Amino acid sequence: MSNRTQAIVFDDRDKITVQEFDLPPCGPEEVVCETIYSFVSPGTELRVLSGIHESRGKFPLIPGYAWVGRVVEIGAEVKGWGIGELVTGRNPLPLPGIYSLWGGQAGMHRATVSGYDSVLKLPENVDPWQYVAAEVAAISWRGVTCAYPSRGETAVVIGQGLIGAFAALWLKHHGARVLVVDLVESRLDRARRWGVTAINANDGDTRERLLAHTAGGADIVIEASGSRSGVDLANQILRQPAARATNSDYRVTRLHSNALYWPRLVYLATYTHKHEVGPGGLSGNAEGVVVLKPGDRTVADRLAAIERIRHDDLPLDDIVTSPVPVEDAPRAYSDLRDHPDQHNTIVFQW
Repeated sequence: MSNRTQAIVFDDRDKITVQEFDLPPCGPEEVVCETIYSFVSPGTELRVLSGIHESRGKFPLIPGYAWVGRVVEIGAEVKGWGIGELVTGRNPLPLPGIYSLWGGQAGMHRATVSGYDSVLKLPENVDPWQYVAAEVAAISWRGVTCAYPSRGETAVVIGQGLIGAFAALWLKHHGARVLVVDLVESRLDRARRWGVTAINANDGDTRERLLAHTAGGADIVIEASGSRSGVDLANQILRQPAARATNSDYRVTRLHSNALYWPRLVYLATYTHKHEVGPGGLSGNAEGVVVLKPGDRTVADRLAAIERIRHDDLPLDDIVTSPVPVEDAPRAYSDLRDHPDQHNTIVFQW
């Protein structure tokens, strides 16, 4: 097995190269995996490429936290794993000599088989292509399930990048009535194909249209845009007590008994500017509002996403249709940044 690997490197702000690195030997409690495809989480990786927030002062670095591959080497103390098994991975062990944020965009990985960053087995005899979005879909799964959606509830998702798109899909899976908001018509068309009501914020009166669709406010609002305007809108469209929002359907009899029946506001984005979030930023009287800011996906969320994909619950063809050779990474990232209306994401083939 080769002890060298290619990796995509963000050398500096908006500067990308593909380089080779030494791959350290497999540790006794590790596996080595050969990447088949790596998936770009656009919001995160373009933010990293721009040099703001978490990447400030960290260049050069290897980005990425979503890849599928096969096991090619097994550590001496690892049990229950076989050569050739397909896996999905998130944060591999870092390559020496370069910063990892989070290191997934590489052709070979050393990875753990237990704990938070472990690789996870895919089902047997599957096409790994179908699972390229599993890691990102798991982030949305966590954001949705932490709100405990009930069948028949009304949910609004602000922002239809991939995190927001998958959130809408999982809300629909849980039986919620889903509305989404975005500025890009192609994203809204995708949501409509998925059976979701879609509103273009460019058309004006967004708040009023959402309140009209939800009979005075939503049971669940997921803010996935990461924008100041998205946060402001989220604070205005939760259902409110009937005494303060005439004709709204506020379930006051449940207010004292179970907080999970209160309206829920989920912040499912990374915010690079300060916002007034939570009860202080809510319009009217925020009595009985549950505010949630879930952390990163857990192993359980990742397993749930794998299972949902196994049952064909994620229409991948609406997200990406073909992989890009890793050698084309500089051009591909530029296209993704400059033409968000034409590209949902990138999948690199290694």
